[in-house]
Amino acid sequence: MSLAYPSVVRKRGRARKVLDTLEGYIRIDLVEERMFPATTLMRYVAVAFPVFLYYFQSTFLAMSDQVFLMMIIGTAVIAGLQDALTGLTSRLNFAMERGTLETYLVEPVPWALIPVAMNIWRSFTGAVLACVMVGIGVTLGAPIEASAIPLALVVLFLGILACNALGSFAAAFIVLFKRGEPVVALYGLAAGVLGGALFPIEVLPPYVRWLSYLVPHSYVINAERQLLMADPPATNLSAGWSIVILIVFCAVTFAAGLFVFDRALRLARRLGILSI
Repeated sequence: MSLAYPSVVRKRGRARKVLDTLEGYIRIDLVEERMFPATTLMRYVAVAFPVFLYYFQSTFLAMSDQVFLMMIIGTAVIAGLQDALTGLTSRLNFAMERGTLETYLVEPVPWALIPVAMNIWRSFTGAVLACVMVGIGVTLGAPIEASAIPLALVVLFLGILACNALGSFAAAFIVLFKRGEPVVALYGLAAGVLGGALFPIEVLPPYVRWLSYLVPHSYVINAERQLLMADPPATNLSAGWSIVILIVFCAVTFAAGLFVFDRALRLARRLGILSI
C-alpha cells in the first residue's frame, strides 16, 4: 500500500494536483473554523460595530447619507483586504510554530502555489466580511447603486489579489528571518490612512498624497466609491483607470511575489532553515 500511493500521485495531472492542493488547504481552514466556532462568530459580529459607530456619528453630526456611505465603503474595503494581507503570514507563522510547514512543502506541487492555497479561504472570508459591512450600512439607510454591484465585486477581487501578492513578499521574509508580522501590521495601518478609508486622498498634503498611489487600497476604495455612490467625492482618478491600474499591479506584483516566495523557500532549504 505504501508503494501504491506515490505512483497514484505521480499519475495525476498538474491541474488535478493544483485543485487537490487548493481543496486540501480549504479543508484545513474549515476544520479550524469548526474547532473554534466562537472565534468565527465574533469575527462576523465585530464588523457590525464600526458600521453602527459611523451611523450614529453621521446622525449626531448631521452628515448626509452619501458621507455615511463613503465611510462605510472605505472601512469595508480595509477590513476585507486586511484578511487577504495578513492571512498568509498568520497561517505561515502558525505552521512554523507547529512544525508543519515542511509537511506542506513535500507535496508534489510547485512551491509558488502554496501562498495562493494557504490564503484562499481567508481571502474569501475577507470579501464576505466587506460585503456584510456594506450590507449592514444599506440596511441602516446608506443608498448604493445596485446595478454596479457586480463590477464592484470584481474590483474587490482585484484588491484581494493585490494584497495576496504583497503578503507573499512578507511571507518570504518570514521564511528567512522568522519575523515579519509587525511590518505587515504597520503596513495595514498605514494603508487605512493612505488609502483614504474615511476621507478622499485629495485631502492629504501633497507631500504625503503621492504615497497613496503606491498602495492598492487607494485604487480599490476609489473605484468602489465611484461605482456604488450616486454622488462620489471628487477625485482625479476615474473608476476605469483605477481598475486598469489594479490589473497591472496584480499582474506584476503577483508574479513577482510568488517568484520571491519560491526563491526564499529554496534559499532557506540550502541554508538549513527548512528540514527538507
